[in-house]
Amino acid sequence: MEKRHKFTATLLFSLCFFLLSPLQGLALDFSIPHAEMEAFLQEDGHVHVKETYTYLFDGSFNGITRELVPKEGTRISGLQASENGKALRTVEEDGLYRIYRQGADEDVTVELAYTIENGVSVYSDAAEFYWPFFDDRNESTYENLVVKIYPPSETADVIAFGYDEAFRTEQVLNDGSVLFDFGEVPAGENGDIRVAYPAELFPAAPLTADKPMKSEITQAEQELAAEEAARAETARKLSAIASVAVPLSVLLLAFIILLAILRWRLKKAAAERLVNDSFFIPEQTMSMPAVIQFTSSSVLPARLMAAGLLDLVRQGFVVKKGESFKLGSLPPTAHQHEKLLSDLLFRQVGKNGSFQFEELASYMSDSRNHSAFHISQSGWMDAIKKEISEHRLYEENKALRWTAGLMSLLLLPLLFLFPLYSLFSWFAVALAVFLASLCFAIFYRTRTFEGLKMRMEWKGMKPQFTQLSAGEWQELKSDDQMRAYIYGVGTNDKGIMEKNDQLVKSFEMPPIRYASRHGSAGDIVTLSYVGPMAFSSFHSAHQTALSSQTSGSTGFAGGGGGVGGGGGGSGAF
Repeated sequence: MEKRHKFTATLLFSLCFFLLSPLQGLALDFSIPHAEMEAFLQEDGHVHVKETYTYLFDGSFNGITRELVPKEGTRISGLQASENGKALRTVEEDGLYRIYRQGADEDVTVELAYTIENGVSVYSDAAEFYWPFFDDRNESTYENLVVKIYPPSETADVIAFGYDEAFRTEQVLNDGSVLFDFGEVPAGENGDIRVAYPAELFPAAPLTADKPMKSEITQAEQELAAEEAARAETARKLSAIASVAVPLSVLLLAFIILLAILRWRLKKAAAERLVNDSFFIPEQTMSMPAVIQFTSSSVLPARLMAAGLLDLVRQGFVVKKGESFKLGSLPPTAHQHEKLLSDLLFRQVGKNGSFQFEELASYMSDSRNHSAFHISQSGWMDAIKKEISEHRLYEENKALRWTAGLMSLLLLPLLFLFPLYSLFSWFAVALAVFLASLCFAIFYRTRTFEGLKMRMEWKGMKPQFTQLSAGEWQELKSDDQMRAYIYGVGTNDKGIMEKNDQLVKSFEMPPIRYASRHGSAGDIVTLSYVGPMAFSSFHSAHQTALSSQTSGSTGFAGGGGGVGGGGGGSGAF
């Protein structure tokens, strides 16, 4: 049987859970390049054990540890530790032995000697040494582990095999001793060894049970071999399934992605043909906050809120008087987010339909208001997203997404089976396809033709606005001037804002021609004056609310054991 690691369902989600694991930054840095365990079986059934460990330390250390958990009916006694014949101080607590040997940046070879009392189980026709020198509680990797079992005297009648990491690592030598050449043993693995000799070799050992055991041990070995044969056959069948299913899933996913790209390019080309290269301010089909949210990949809440206030001023719902803003009556057709923003600014923060930026600073200076502001702001942004959703500017792409989702579900059972049967290459490919398909099914969405056209129009307006001459800007409707500026504020487009300021300054004392054509230039002048102050105030309020938010983390742990509850492992401190 191939050596195999334990894999569980958590492997599929390790990218999510690793952030929850305990931090290892302060852990002791060491490795165990070689470990050798020798067990000398005695005629009285006790086992004298000699273990040799070579540690490679990077940094300072205080010593090494060895956990010895005896299986039921046995006992560990007389443990001693030494280095080059020099005894080392040892302290034991609940089966964990601390061997003190301080140092820094060096290789250390430590020898341990102890006795396993009643380690050999004796029956009428056989005696066996069935022992876990380590188990899944072991926290260190043995880079090269060798275990040797010596009988009391030479014999050719030997049964030897191992479980898990020890499977098919045994070699019976001429004198009857058994060598288990493990090689590398990762942390957290089991590896029980089982060796049986004639009962006559242990004349002084107490009888564990007056019954034959040799046939049972032989049967256990045969069952283990049969289990591995069945496992190998299952692995062969799974590999055959994988050789068809995984490539097909790759091809299907590639087809889905290529089809999605082709459809998007055709739609984009059609929209580009309809978008005029000459400058224009796109028609208003949604409120400006919704336009900004929809056409920009990322928008700061503070900028969106500043744009929302300016848009209320543009529509005449709010009037600027001195240092205050006065709320008029909102029409029944006003959007829900416009009502929510008005309630937040003119009732929650301001009073009696009046609002000043100084009132917002005073409101946020009281920490008891932070949560209420954050909740109101989140509700307002959700209402903007709702307006965007009502215009159906995104395609659901149900056929493609459902196909990708169904494919990910079909791959899910294989993701559990592949690692269990050591099909790691197929697992890696299937996992990649599974994650890609799942992400496509959950997150893939594209803009409709109208949505793509709207985004292209506003994106195309931005660079062209900065090239406007004073005369061209003067020809624009006042509402278009304001919508262009609000878009610049909301998207933080410095080109639009700087160009607007430049143009406004040139018309702060508007000529009669401009006034007769557009009325007062005060609307765009007011917006240009208010814009920077609005962003600064809302940004400060948003950051203050965020500072009150808290977060936490958690972790998890586990444990286990070897045959008869025994086992253990190695470490350092």
